[in-house]
Amino acid sequence: MMLPDKRKLQNISPAAVVESNLEWWLGEDLALVRNVIRERIQTDYPFVNDVLSDVAPDHLPRAIITLGTSRLGHAKKAHRVALAAAIEMLHMAVSVHELIPRGEVVITEHQRLVMGSAILIGDYCFSQASSLAASTGNPAVVAAFADALATLSERRVQTLIETPHQPHTDDAILYAAAAEVAALLVKLPKPLRYALREAAASFGEVLTDSETSVAEALLHLESLTKDWPGVKPLSNWLRTHRPAP
Repeated sequence: MMLPDKRKLQNISPAAVVESNLEWWLGEDLALVRNVIRERIQTDYPFVNDVLSDVAPDHLPRAIITLGTSRLGHAKKAHRVALAAAIEMLHMAVSVHELIPRGEVVITEHQRLVMGSAILIGDYCFSQASSLAASTGNPAVVAAFADALATLSERRVQTLIETPHQPHTDDAILYAAAAEVAALLVKLPKPLRYALREAAASFGEVLTDSETSVAEALLHLESLTKDWPGVKPLSNWLRTHRPAP
């Protein structure tokens, strides 16, 4: 096996490494996000802890978008980490609510326990997520976060009524919210904020939509940020990754 040329390795710029590996760049922040989530899902009730552990995400794509966007401006580390954890906990809340049986179900004592527990535990995640968002002390962020929560709830009710057997997905809503709240946190210009939100939303819809929309959204984002090198790691990540269900 040929070893890589050491001189070539030395010529690779730090910027190139960052552009090709956003998650490496965000490593410390992502570790802190995991710690925050871990702390928030520890309760005095073993059953609740088990449920929350089951839905705790292994990968943190929403947090990555939040952190990647917030690195385009200036914010306290505690605030960007809290916001990233908040977005992931919103997703956890929806995942817990998905445990509620759908359609015509014979209500046994077990089913009653599952339904009641899923509602309460999901709502617990919603409350923790809201608390984390509020900890940023940024009214615009809190308002955008509340809008995302309202949209999630409305979409879930709509799904349960109109297509009760169809799984609910929060991908596009939460990916867009991740970019939106982070952009508001660091006060990015409106055109850039909107472009980031559209790119993130298109990224979230790729599971059910054409990838053309993702490409178009990223081209628009990159056309606005030719002189903004900090966007490159995030746009590269969006281009090369695909959201997991």
